[in-house]
Amino acid sequence: MPFNLQSLSVSGTPKALFEILKFEGAQNALPASNFFLGGSVAAYAIAKAVLHGLDHSLTSALIFGVFTAALLSGMAYVILRLYKSSDQLVQTLAALAATGAVLTLASIVLHFVFAVALPPPLPTTKLVNFLLFPIALWIVFMYAFLFRHAKLRTLPAFALAATYVIVTDFIVATLLR
Repeated sequence: MPFNLQSLSVSGTPKALFEILKFEGAQNALPASNFFLGGSVAAYAIAKAVLHGLDHSLTSALIFGVFTAALLSGMAYVILRLYKSSDQLVQTLAALAATGAVLTLASIVLHFVFAVALPPPLPTTKLVNFLLFPIALWIVFMYAFLFRHAKLRTLPAFALAATYVIVTDFIVATLLR
């Protein structure tokens, strides 16, 4: 199947992502395109690798980026199949990855801002991680919101989102030094 750029309706995609980030839109507004899905997952992996690479080795950052993207994809696939919502997989995973990438980019920018404001004699890494904790919470609520729109109930959606963020951002990120 040849690639058709016009089928993406890119003009509405940034607006749809912004609406999702404000908890006012849903993944249905995003294009159901495998190309958009691949780009979103790649952007998510790269953003996570860059964020992890700010404080860790390049190898560790690359492994972290690929692992988090694979875990997000696998988790979405399994959960949506269990809830018989496989028809929403492309848009839901694209929304999870794209919003995750945007919020990770915000973390990267804020990391640089806080790192400049908090000079090295202070425990900069720990302070920056503490100050960026609200973004981790935003990601939990964002993922729970998206899973709710994919027909999951509130408690399983929130538990799944919280577990994913705890496992990736707090456990795996600490193990991959």
